[in-house]
Amino acid sequence: MNKVIVHHRAAKYLRKLPVPEKERIKKILKKLEHSALDYPGIKKMTGEWAGYHRIRLSNLRVIFWYDESEHIVYIDHIAPRGDAYK
Repeated sequence: MNKVIVHHRAAKYLRKLPVPEKERIKKILKKLEHSALDYPGIKKMTGEWAGYHRIRLSNLRVIFWYDESEHIVYIDHIAPRGDAYK
């Protein structure tokens, strides 16, 4: 079982989302607790984001880093597609 840590900026954005989208993201975070890299649609990122992974949810992106040795998932960004990579 993995531990999921959500960065304060991602948590702040998550609190502002409408309830249906918020619940959808919370379900995904629960799934990441059980199997961090087995969720369908996870992509490894490259370039300056090397080492990170992303999940695409319509126009939102969840960007995270997984520490395999400690079994910790760090959620760094939850943002719209255009703002997530800045």
